[in-house]
Amino acid sequence: MKCNTVLRAELVLIGVTVIWGGTFVVTQSGLNDVSPVLLIALRFWMAAVIVGVLWGRRLKHLRRRTLRQAWVLGLLLTAAYIAQTVGLQYTTAARSGFITYLFAIFIPPLQFFIARKPLSAGNLLGLAIVFLGTYVFSSPSAGGLNYGDAITFISAVTLALYIVYLDRYARNSDPRALAVVQFAVVAVAASFAVLLFEHPEFLPTMALLGALVYLGVLGTAGALGLQTRFQKDTTPVRATIVFALEPVFAASFGLVFGGQPLSHAEVLGGAIILGGLLLSELWAFMPLRPYRLS
Repeated sequence: MKCNTVLRAELVLIGVTVIWGGTFVVTQSGLNDVSPVLLIALRFWMAAVIVGVLWGRRLKHLRRRTLRQAWVLGLLLTAAYIAQTVGLQYTTAARSGFITYLFAIFIPPLQFFIARKPLSAGNLLGLAIVFLGTYVFSSPSAGGLNYGDAITFISAVTLALYIVYLDRYARNSDPRALAVVQFAVVAVAASFAVLLFEHPEFLPTMALLGALVYLGVLGTAGALGLQTRFQKDTTPVRATIVFALEPVFAASFGLVFGGQPLSHAEVLGGAIILGGLLLSELWAFMPLRPYRLS
């Protein structure tokens, strides 16, 4: 793999991570003018139109299996985004970023139960460290866990399920066709959820338009397209390290643009969480062969 190719890919992925980190505070800004589930519906209608224009030709040979898989992925993604967006009404962008990124530590256990993929000692040790970090992060001195944190925790678990099933489905289906259909599924499912469960609020302001453009064009369609194109040009280890920056960027944007500083306990807990996540992800690439639970 050429050095320039790897460097370019990683710079692009850092840009993707910056965009994702910004979605937390942008979503909070948008929630001033629109109800949460309606915001998700509008965001994904925009993204579905964009990826439909870019990749719609992939649907010409859409198989029934791919359609069924896209529905499963779309419904999981809908649940994840609803939980995260509702949670952002009650917690800070930084806390939402760190808790959302817990999905990474849930993936190995879920792969063990769903796909029978072995667990390594690094996965188990990383899980223990993450729970320690979560305890510090949510200690009384850090303000404790609030309602928004608990809702966001549901988002992390659902995202982990989404990634596990995406890994299975993308191996035998066109990932771009999956993206087009699942974005449409999220848009439709969120629209029905608005009608069934929400008293929709919508105040057309320039701030809301800016939030929708950021979330729909950059945060969803743009970031996903860039990740799909460039992640293959680097290694899983280096990509893992890059994506671990997402909660850091979320905290930074929350501080600079949202006036949401972190306490000392939150900083320490967040650092421990990131350490546990990286240990779990990078363990397999260490020189010593790990013990595996199979």
